[in-house]
Formats: sequence, structure tokens, C-alpha cells
Amino acid sequence: MRKFFFFSLLVVLVLAAGRSWPEHVDEGAGGLYARRDALNTYRQVASIVKENAAEPVKENDLLDASLEGMLHHLDPHSNYYTPSAFKDLMEDVEGKFSGLGMLVAKPTPSSPLLVVSPIPDTPASRAGLRSGDLIMEVDGEPTGKMTTREAVRKLKGPAGTDVTIKVSRGGGSAQELTLTRAPIPKYSVPFSFMLNSDVGYVKINTFGNTTVRELKRHLKSLIRNGAKSVVIDLRDNPGGSLPAAVGVASLFLHEGQEVVSVRGRELGMNRVYAADSDGPYTKIPLAVLINRGSASASEIVSGCLQDHDRAIIVGERSWGKGLVQTLSPLQRGAVAITTGRYYTPSGRLIQRDYSHSYDAYFFPDEQPKAEIAKEKKEERPPYVQVAHTDNGRPVYGGGGIAPDVKVAPYKIPELGLKLEQKRAFLNFMAKQVEKEGLTAKKVESPAFADTFKAYLKAREIAITSKGWDQSAEYIHKALLREYFTMTKGQGAGFQAMLPLDLQVQKAEALMDQQLAEKKAS
Repeated sequence: MRKFFFFSLLVVLVLAAGRSWPEHVDEGAGGLYARRDALNTYRQVASIVKENAAEPVKENDLLDASLEGMLHHLDPHSNYYTPSAFKDLMEDVEGKFSGLGMLVAKPTPSSPLLVVSPIPDTPASRAGLRSGDLIMEVDGEPTGKMTTREAVRKLKGPAGTDVTIKVSRGGGSAQELTLTRAPIPKYSVPFSFMLNSDVGYVKINTFGNTTVRELKRHLKSLIRNGAKSVVIDLRDNPGGSLPAAVGVASLFLHEGQEVVSVRGRELGMNRVYAADSDGPYTKIPLAVLINRGSASASEIVSGCLQDHDRAIIVGERSWGKGLVQTLSPLQRGAVAITTGRYYTPSGRLIQRDYSHSYDAYFFPDEQPKAEIAKEKKEERPPYVQVAHTDNGRPVYGGGGIAPDVKVAPYKIPELGLKLEQKRAFLNFMAKQVEKEGLTAKKVESPAFADTFKAYLKAREIAITSKGWDQSAEYIHKALLREYFTMTKGQGAGFQAMLPLDLQVQKAEALMDQQLAEKKAS
């Protein structure tokens, strides 16, 4: 089963250095002895491992592993962050770092670092780097021998410092470039555009300190371009910070309307978060897209807008991650532990039962039967909660957010999926865009498809006539996607795939229907 890794919703709690035990706890003699015995046992085990393990082990590595094991025993989201991991986490939350400015990946553990997409107006984009380029070396070290995280850390560094990279494009010889690192914004709202003359679309990737500001800018642009309704895409959005989730939802709510509530073991953790003023977009019709990759802050926003009848939720049931993590910085790294749970305004628990897999938990009864709407509890699957929106409409909880309109995603044909996994579209187009006169019209031509077939044959990627015919439409759109991504940017590449995006199409149709009904009335 596919694994998902989600950002925790963070409530920062700074503990005074050196305080390792709460002052208000009266342990008594028995508690003190038990604690001392536990520490002695830990020291003995660590000493045995250090002295007798087949391979040398660093003390800090042992400490990190033991802390991670202790916290993961509580639940999947309680975690210990090493100093480097804590730094990465803060960069994600704060939305900034210093480096070259590009999204990178490694297709295989031994392959060179691949440029997925450069960020506009950064050292990488100004140097002419683009999607499909291979970074062969960083400061003289081959990236094929690095993990993705190791390579990224070498590319990052203080603003104003230099880094030398070797770049290969389209299979050509590597060229050496020396670039100066600069502050790089981490955009959480990467693009927006008009789906048609009346409906705008905006994508939110994560929730961080800059998300509300970014979203406002995109919404203003869409409205200037004629948007009378908006589709907000939270698919595969793993979450982020709680204040960002509250801020995003509040843009569409009236003063005092609840966004989310927190309920924990300690009374001090219990709190209701609400809009503190009327948002600037309280009247614009909304559709929100979610899927099983939508978690945490994404579920807070979609659940809130659903409960207040402010948006139609379209897609698949979300992941079901509604645990509150309190982050406590330490002298070395940080620790995040679960201190509460999140509930939507109607009282639905967002968190699902992690003792079962997503599929086992939500299928085959992912959408409750008609009887449940009548609240016949004896027929209700055990995890389902029934609540009601502000207008009295039944909504379902007990783990994740159930969409108002369920739409399965487009299923990529077998050959198309195989070519994606081998990055064939990206690698092929990286060489093709070097040729003069290449246009979208040429990419759509049968002759270009034949060139792609020849490329696959030369690389011994087997295809059959049947497999090609079944995947022809997808292959055509994927080639266009890479062409537009490399020549016009990530948003243009995304738009090339919209004819296959069933969930966006449904959301657009629902917004058109709402606008038509509003106009008729």
C-alpha cells in the first residue's frame, strides 16, 4: 500500500533547558526508584551495544534511535527531530530557506539528481536550469552516491555563498556552473488559473506561515480575471501549521464562526478556534477537492467549510489525521508528542483508527448507505459519525472528511504508469525542447509520437500495439505536460492534464451549475 508522510499540525511549546520532569508531579520514593532503574537499564543497554555491536555505533545515533522508538510507540505522529530534521521542519513551516531554488528528486537510489522544476526568479531559474536537467555533481561529489536529502543539504547553504554543480541536459556532456545561493521562498500556493470564464482554480500544496498571504494574492488575481466561483485543490496536501489552516478557512467565514476545536487530556489544551472577523470572500461559491492524500490542516479546512455549508467537497475521503502535536524544542533537536485531537465545528472527529489500514477502514462502505442518513444506528458502520451542517444537511465523520460528491480519480493505463515510473516522458522531452522550432502543435502530431516510440525502443522499454492504443490519450497529454512545464512552468504543465482530471471537471461543473441557478433565481 502507498505510504503517506504528513506534516504535523504544530503548537510550539518551549520548555526551559534542563527541565526533564514536570515540577508539579509528586513521584514519591517508588517513582524515583523506578525512574532511576529505567535510566540505569538504558545506560547498560547502550554500553553493551557500543562495546559489542558488529559495527561501530555513534552515541548520538543510539540516542536518536531510542528517542524515535519511544515516541513512535505512542502513535505514528509523535516524533523526535534530530537537529538537521528540526531545521528542515522549520523551513517548511516558515516557508523560506537559502539555496539555488529548484525541486529535485532521484528516480533511483543510484541515479544522478534530477531537476523536477526550478522555482521562478531564483539562482537556478536565472542560470537556465529547467525540468529534466541532471545534476551530476555538487562541489565535486557525484550525486549518484548521495541520498536526495544529502544532495539537497549540499545545495542549501547561507545566502551569498557559492556552490558549483555539473549539469547534463538531454544526455549531453556535463557543464560546470558556479551559482550563488540566495533566500528562496517555499511557495505553498504554487499556481492558479481560470478553468473557464467564470470559474477559477487555485492549488494549495501545504500550510505554512505564508499560505494565507499567498492565497489572498491568487484569489485577487482570479477575481480580477472574472472568477465568480473558485475551486480550491487540497488533494495530496499533507497539512502544516494550525494557524495557517485557521487563517485560510477564515477567509471564507463570518466573524465568530468556528473553524476547529482541540480536545486533549489537559483542560488547558481544550480550545475553540474561530474566525476573528468577516473574511473578504464570504459570498463567493466554493468547491474543495480532497483525496486520501489530504490530511491534517487540509481536513480542518475542508471539514470546516463543509460544516458551515460554505463549500461543496469533491473527490475521495481524506486520510484521517486529526492528532495535535505539541512541538518542544530541545538543546539538541526537538520532540513532538500528541496532546489532543481535532474536531470539526459539527463535532466530527477527524482522526481515524490507525489500527486498520486506510482501505480496510474506509472500504467497501466508504460512503454511508442511505439508511445512515436516516440515523438508523444499528445499520451504521462502526466508525461512522453522523453530524449536521449549519443548514441541517447530514455529514459523516469518524475518520477523515467524507466528500459531498464522491469522484474517483482517473486511472492511469498500465503503459502510461510504466512510462511515468521510468520518467520516460520527462527524459525524452528534456532532449526534444533543445531542438529549434518545437511547438505544442508539433508535440501533438503523429510524427512526434513516432519519435517517442523510437526513443522507447532505443532504451529497450518494451511496448505493444495494444498497450500503446490503451494508453495513447494519456501518453499524448503527458508529453504535452512535460513540454509546457519546461517552456512555461508548472502551472501550464498541470493544465495540460486537465482533460483527464475527472475530479477537477466535476468541481468545475458543480460551480457552473451553482452560478446558473443563482442567475436564474
